[in-house]
This record gives sequence, C-alpha cells and structure tokens, in this order.
Amino acid sequence: MKRRDKNADATSRSRGSAPHRWRRLAAAITTAAAVVGGSLVVAASAQAATHTFFVDSLDGSASAAGVNVGNGVCETAAGTCTMRAAIEEANALNLPKGSVTITVADGLTGNIDALNAAAARMQNSRVSNQDAAAHFEITAPVIIDLDNRVTMQTSADTAAALFHVNGPDVEFRNMRQILSGETSIVTGPQTRGFLLDGGETSTERNYFPERFMVIREGASDITVRNYRIQGFYHAANATGIFYVNAQNDTPIRNVRIENVQIAYPTATTCNASNGSGCRTDIVQFLPRNRNVVLDGFTFTNSFVSNLTNRDAFPFSRGTAATSVTASNIDISNNSFINAQGSGTGVNNAFITLPFGPMAGENRIVGNEFVRATSGQTFAISWNGTTTSGSAGNLRIAENYFDGYSATSVSLTNTGDVTVEKNTFGARSASQARPAITEETRTAATTLVVNNTNANGQIGTWFPTSDAAVLTGAAPSGLIPTVSPLGDGVPVCLATLEVSAPTSGNIPAGPVDLDAYWTGDRTAEVYLGRAEAVTGGSAQIELRLPVGPQTFPTTEVGGSQQVTIVEDQTGAASGYIRLQTRSATGQTSQYSRIVGFSGNCMPALTIEQAEGQNDPTLARDLHFTVTSSLPLDPASVSAASLDLAASPVDETIDAERLNPRVTSVTAVDGSENREFLVVARVDDSARVEAAIPAERVTSVGGLPNHAAATGEDDAIVFINPIAVRPSDFTLVTGDPTGQQYVFDLRVGAPAVASPLLFSSELDQDGVNHGVSISQTDPTIAVGEARSEAVRVVAEAGDVAANTPVSITTTLRSEDANYDQLVVQPVTVRLFSTDPAIRIDKRAFVDVTDTSSPEAIMATGTEAFSGTRLTDGQAVCFVYTVTNISSDDWTTVLADVVVTDTDRRLGDDGVIGTIGKIEIGQSARLSACTSLIPIDTTVGGLS
Repeated sequence: MKRRDKNADATSRSRGSAPHRWRRLAAAITTAAAVVGGSLVVAASAQAATHTFFVDSLDGSASAAGVNVGNGVCETAAGTCTMRAAIEEANALNLPKGSVTITVADGLTGNIDALNAAAARMQNSRVSNQDAAAHFEITAPVIIDLDNRVTMQTSADTAAALFHVNGPDVEFRNMRQILSGETSIVTGPQTRGFLLDGGETSTERNYFPERFMVIREGASDITVRNYRIQGFYHAANATGIFYVNAQNDTPIRNVRIENVQIAYPTATTCNASNGSGCRTDIVQFLPRNRNVVLDGFTFTNSFVSNLTNRDAFPFSRGTAATSVTASNIDISNNSFINAQGSGTGVNNAFITLPFGPMAGENRIVGNEFVRATSGQTFAISWNGTTTSGSAGNLRIAENYFDGYSATSVSLTNTGDVTVEKNTFGARSASQARPAITEETRTAATTLVVNNTNANGQIGTWFPTSDAAVLTGAAPSGLIPTVSPLGDGVPVCLATLEVSAPTSGNIPAGPVDLDAYWTGDRTAEVYLGRAEAVTGGSAQIELRLPVGPQTFPTTEVGGSQQVTIVEDQTGAASGYIRLQTRSATGQTSQYSRIVGFSGNCMPALTIEQAEGQNDPTLARDLHFTVTSSLPLDPASVSAASLDLAASPVDETIDAERLNPRVTSVTAVDGSENREFLVVARVDDSARVEAAIPAERVTSVGGLPNHAAATGEDDAIVFINPIAVRPSDFTLVTGDPTGQQYVFDLRVGAPAVASPLLFSSELDQDGVNHGVSISQTDPTIAVGEARSEAVRVVAEAGDVAANTPVSITTTLRSEDANYDQLVVQPVTVRLFSTDPAIRIDKRAFVDVTDTSSPEAIMATGTEAFSGTRLTDGQAVCFVYTVTNISSDDWTTVLADVVVTDTDRRLGDDGVIGTIGKIEIGQSARLSACTSLIPIDTTVGGLS
C-alpha cells in the first residue's frame, strides 16, 4: 500500500512568499499572517470541566495504556498520565459535552510518537478505505488542548490514522503537528459536532502523511478553523487535505472549513527524509460517484497558495458516473493565489460542481481566483443536465478571476444562475480587441458563458457611446448606480448612454445593469448597479473610483494596481462595459466596450463677482468661485478660502483690518458649480481671495489638487466713515473750543440703522481738563453726518502742541457700518491762541490748475467787486501765514485749512500744511464753479 514511488509525484516549480490575503478579506489577513511564523492559537473553553487530565508523559508505546480505566483517574501501570490513558478514561466516562478536558502538564514539551505496533494502537480495525487502523480512538465527548506545546507525529510510515474520532462533541484545540503515516484525523460515521480549532500541521519531516482529514459517511457538523496546513503526499484521488470517503449513501452533513491556510510549498523535495515539497489536493472524493452524499459543505475565509498540479474542488469530472451528490455548497471569501490546478478543459475546472441538479442554497461568492502562468483553463464549471427549468439555486457573485484562458465561468444546462458583480483581471480570456460586440456562447473565449439552457441565453444591454464625465446638472431621468465603494472613497461622476438588445433573447424588464471598468477587454473593476431600468434606452450614472485599485497577482503576497482616474491629474482612462440581470433573475454575458471623455479634476477660478464695484465703499465684497465640476456644497465654506488684506492710502489702522468670509452660497441653477462668496474687512484695505489646493471636493469627493486661478481676485474697500477735522489745535481756557463731526464719504451706502459712536478721551486729555460735548454722537437713518462734537479745555499752562487723543468705536445694526474702524481725533493743546492769517484770492480763465503757483500764473485774478457769472469756473488760492507770537513763536504743524463752501476741496477741507515756520507762508488751492453766494469773505479756518 505504501510502496509506491512518492518521489515521482514531487512538483518541480512553485513561487511565492509568506501567504497574503487581499483587501476584501482583511479580517482574515490578520489571522493568516499570524500563522506564518507559528501555529494559530485559540483560547481555552469557558465551559466548566468536571474532569481534567494532565498528560505528563510522551510515551506512545503499548505501555501507555491506562489501568483501572473508568475510575476517573488517568494512570498507566507506571503511574503516569499518557495521551492514550487520558483518552481511554474519557471514553469510559462518556460524560456530557465539556465535562472532560485533556491537556498537558506544566512544562511538558516534545513529541508523542505513536509506535507502529498493534499493541500500541487503540484501534486495529480499518477506519477508512485508506486507514487500516488508528493509534487513538475517541468515542465520547472530550476537549483535547495541547497548547501547541506537544506534537503527535509518528516516526514510521504506518498504515494507521493518528486519530479516529467516532463519537459526539469532540474538540481539538491548539494541536500542532498531528501526523501519522496515513491520515491525521478520521471522522467516523458516529461523529457529531467535531471541532478542530487552532494550530498547524506541516509534512516537513517526511512524505509519510497522505491525508489531513478523512470524513466518513454519516459524520455531521464537522468544523476545522483557524488552522494552517502544509504538504501531504499525493497519490491520484486516494489522498487529499480533506478526503471524503463515504462507503455508502448515508449523507455527510455540514462540513465547515473556516480561516484555514493551506500553504503549498515552493520546495520540490518529497521523500522519506524530506517532505517540504509535498503537496496534494484540497478536497478529494473516494469514491467519486452518486453514492457519496454531501449536504452542506462550507469553505470560507481561507487562503490557499501555489496549488500546483493538484485539484481544488472536483465534485465532478463531467459525467454522472464521476460526480458526487452535493448540496448547500458555500465557497466564499477565500483567496486562491497562483493556482495551477490539475488538467485543463471544462471538466477540470478549479471548481467543477456536481454533474446534474444541486439542492439547497449554493454560493460561490467573494473569492479571488488567480491562476498561475499556466494550468486550468476554466475557473468554475457546472453542467446541470437540465434541459428545462433550473438545476438548482446557485449564486456566483463578487469574485475576482484572473488568468483563466478559456472561460472563467462556464454554465451548461443549468437554467437560471445568478452570475453577477464578478470582476476579471487583464489575463482573463475575453473577446479580442476591438471589443465592439457582445460576448456570446459561440465565442472562442469569454469571461462568462451561458451555454444551452443557461440563463435563457439572454442578450445584454450595451453602451451606445463613450462615457462622459458629468460637468453640469445631472440630465433629466439619469439613473443612479448603487456603488460598491465605501463612504469617503473619492469618485468621479460620469454618465453612460445604454440601449436594450433588439434581437435574440431579450431580457425581461425591468432590468438591473451592472457596470464594469476595464483597462482593455476584460472587467477589472465593478462600478455598481443601475436598478429597475425600463424602456429601450436609458442614461445611467457611473461612479468611477479615483486613484489606484489593488488586486492580487500570481506572486503570493504581491499585488498589482490599475488606475481608472488619476488622483493628481483627474485624467480618466480605459473602457466601460455592462452585464444585465433580468426581472426573472437571469444574468447575461458581458457587453461591448466603450471609452471615456472628460476630466475628473475640479478646476477652480475665483474672481470679483459680476457687478462688484472696485474700489467700493460698500461693506460686502463679492467674489465668485467657479468649478469645472459640481462641488460638494459642504466642502465649500469659509474655511475653504484664504483672505489676504493689505493697507491702502486710506487705511486708518493696518492692525485692525480683520479680513473674514461672512457667507458662501451656491448660485441657484449652477448645480453647485458656482458659489458666491461675501467677505468683509473693518478698515480700508485691498482684499484678495484665494482657494489653495486640497480645500474643496467634487460631489464625488475628489479634491482640487491645484489652487484656484483668477485674473481679478482682489477688491479695494474704502472705509466710508470720515472724521472732519480729525486733527486740530485747541487753546486752553477758550470757551468756544473746536468742533468735529462724523461724516460719510460721498457714495457711501445709505444708513439703514442708526450709527452709534462711542468716544473716549485718553488720560492726557483727562489730566489737562479736556472735555467733549457728547460721547455718543449718532448718524441717524437717512443722514450722512452726525451732530457736531465740541471740544474745550480748562484754562491752564500746557506745553505747546501737547497731543490729546479721542478714540471712537462704532456699533450699528446696519452691517455696512457695524464695527468699522473710526479715525481717532488728535487735539493739539496750546496755552495761547496761535495766529494764522489766510488770504483767499479768486482767479478765472485758469489754464493750469496743477498748483497754486500755476493758477496764479495762468489765470486772471478776480478782484473784489468783479462781476462773475453763475457756473463760471473759478479757482481760489489760499495764502496761509504764521503770525503767531509768545508760545507760538515756533513751528506750526499739521495746519488744516477748511472752507464753508463744502464743494471746495474734500467736502470743505482744502488741505493740510505739514508745518509753517513763524512769519512764513504756504499756499493751497481749490477750484469749482460759481454759485450765487459770496465765498470771498468769512468761513475760513
């Protein structure tokens, strides 16, 4: 039986590194990674045990048998507790589940070598077609937890299984290196509720082991989870990791393999002294015929690498005589990487489903099937042998296939099978370029094929023009897609025109349309589903993921990337194709391919809003932000903009400009491509608006990678509040004093709510007895000037030109004026009255008004009594002479000259003379047109 040449079956090639799970199996990645350097570990049971046996001896010989079995004590003749004695005691006690636990004594490590002798075995009768005996026989509930400290590997190429489990509620935990010369574990016909949880087994020492687990007829509820398996010798269909050996038609029920890592080796040696290169099938059947009944088989969340020249799931070889009876098959969320498989053709697919109908719910969902550079040409095949109706309930969905060179999914005589949302790597077989027609069952190579009586061989809806990036309002009637992308993944929105087939087997409506992206002619990325589409044509929405999309490769632990939309440039590439699901549940093959047009990156500009005055005395400064794509309104806010304010000539206090955005609103009808921004400052300033990169996002979440551009992105604001005069002299003890008013510049917005000023003297003013007639003057609604504020100072000596400051704040419910900076008033104190003489002369027919001297040189003086006409242009020259004495025998500074004719100068302010030495003069000038009032006398100051 064991004399065949095992070296002849050693494989010669396999590539890879540490096992790796892809992104869709992230939870399992963590677990699988933990076993690369050691076995998987599970926690101890929380159930209370009434008997716990601590194995303190590694004896595997005949002397390991127990004595006084059934007395509740694990004991050999030598007074030790061996594995055999503990199991014999558990069998004899036959207590309920969880009552008996077998574990290892503190500090015990090593290997239990079950010797190849009948006396050393608990069972010497055949336990499977391949196992003539069993070293350990378990028939009663027990938990065996070896804590990954003690192994159980026979040194001889025995004909016996290591364990024969043939009773209810047996649990193995943290079992490492459990190996014999045949099968590690045989689950017999009486097995109910067997669990293997945690650990690893690898055939590195030799090629003796041939099967990890044999499952006999009648066994039920078998679970293997959190386990790592490597190697095992291969001999046709007499070996395998999981080996179904049903010797009659009693059903095997509910076999579950979960989070198991089958790491096929990259080495090639498989002999009596080195088993590192051994590899065998994942699942195998003996016999493989209808008498083998498997009801409930789950292989999930697991990882298999480098399956070279071996079978994966051969439920059938394409005929009734070579098929088991199986139902409720669930192969889901696994990664099969660099799988070459065994044989080619439709009957040697990676998963060859049972020949004929299948009962129950069957699913192949969420897996990665990545074929090696050569090998199997089909990934999944099913011949349901049903010429009408459906052969069963099967869903093949959300899988990724790459490298299958004939057809990834082949269906024949199956009736309706849900084949949806599957994607296909660039190495998968499909129609040749240019892919301008739909796949059909007659095509030489396809992604999915519906042969006779499969899905009604319905035709698919197809795209009629290139997909276009959505740059404006969504078209009327646009059908959204239900996207598989998670929240927060940036996307580019596009539209696609689609039409229904008009000949062949037309799918019953309303239909669901699945959209796919491909870099060439397959279908690498699933984009989502447009649901309940009716009529003969439609326009659907596409949500294209931005940035690299990652997929597994033939290299274990490696990955490849494809990019639909460049995350930095917004450029889109590749093609789009469709698959149809009819109202009756039939799914089509794949459609023709169309390309893209447009760019997905939001390009922004920011400019002065249309109609915005510049410069302006209005408080609200309006900017317009325009985007090439609709923006997410939530991303366009005050925080999105940067405002820079710089002083201008009219600025009062550069430290109090306080630039800010007060509102950002989408412009009605712009479909979120245009936004109005309102900004404010508190003093005269040049305000520049900007949107840096990465501040806003499109409706799909793609940020602006470039800053907004703009040819006119600045506005000058002029503070409309003036103080006249803001600087004057004041003689102490003068009861008349001086006056000033708060005034609005010409063109300022009308006052909608009273402007409330609040003035305060500085400490120098208080010390020198300066007072103001009121501290809270007002500019009333509809007015442009406040009442005059009189300033007087108590009599007393004061150093000439002592400055006093009057500061003022402004509050108003009128947003145009509230909290504007107000020019402080500077009062210069003197003990005696300064003396200034002002001579005012009129000139007509002036040809050069650039200076007082030019006026006098080019004009004709109109002396007192000269008759002038209404509206006649006239210029006035003011000669200001410092005639001061006493305290004033010094320089006068900042002399402000005003005229009662407010049309002259700046609202009556002719100008300011920086300084006038004693006895010196300076000239100012102003021009206007005459009105019938005498302006040559009085009113000057």
